[in-house]
Amino acid sequence: MSGDAIHGGHGAVTDPAALWLSFLSSPAAPQRAMSLLELDGYLTGVIVAPSLIQPSRWMAALWIDDEAVLEDAEEIQIALSAVGMMFNTLSGRIDRSLRRLEAERVCDYRPAFQTSDDKPSHEVVRRWVRGFYRAMALTPTEWTALAEDERMQPIFTPLVGFIENNDPEFEPAEDIEQRLDEAAAQLPRAILLLRKIAQLRANRASATATRTKVGRNDRCPCGSGKKYKRCCGSN
Repeated sequence: MSGDAIHGGHGAVTDPAALWLSFLSSPAAPQRAMSLLELDGYLTGVIVAPSLIQPSRWMAALWIDDEAVLEDAEEIQIALSAVGMMFNTLSGRIDRSLRRLEAERVCDYRPAFQTSDDKPSHEVVRRWVRGFYRAMALTPTEWTALAEDERMQPIFTPLVGFIENNDPEFEPAEDIEQRLDEAAAQLPRAILLLRKIAQLRANRASATATRTKVGRNDRCPCGSGKKYKRCCGSN
């Protein structure tokens, strides 16, 4: 996470990741607030989403709908400021790694579940993917369209193995552990490729809007179904 600092409500200058952890242990935190690992997955899912997700929307989705009303406004604002800084830092890291991947064919991006050169445990990756999947739920139509494209299968396959399967009749393959090891190793590159796809879609929508003079209240050319001014035209 970021080494940058922000001012907390008590005048202290604190790392945003530490602020989120402090928030999780406070009475102001919803019972089912995301762990730091899940939050990293969630923010990653927002950053690489096929269409732009407005900050007001993904910030609101940090909390599960049926959770208690958040009463400590100051504590919540500190937590949201920390999340905003983590988002900006993570977005910068992903974009830098993508540029290096394109220039040098080197993938140096490491998600939060990959803290060393050792193989991460499958449960740790699964918790990170849980957060990512929660972000996918914000734009289900766009994600479904991508997932159904056969060309995207190599990118989606590493994610699928870690998405929780509650089907009681599901029987994993005999070599499931090896497959999950391989999937975890492939996830960083898959994330960068998803980011590239998101950039291409946004650029294509912007170019189409310019060429055809799409109105701000017209549907966005990227295919999200949203108005242009609330999607690619918001940049």
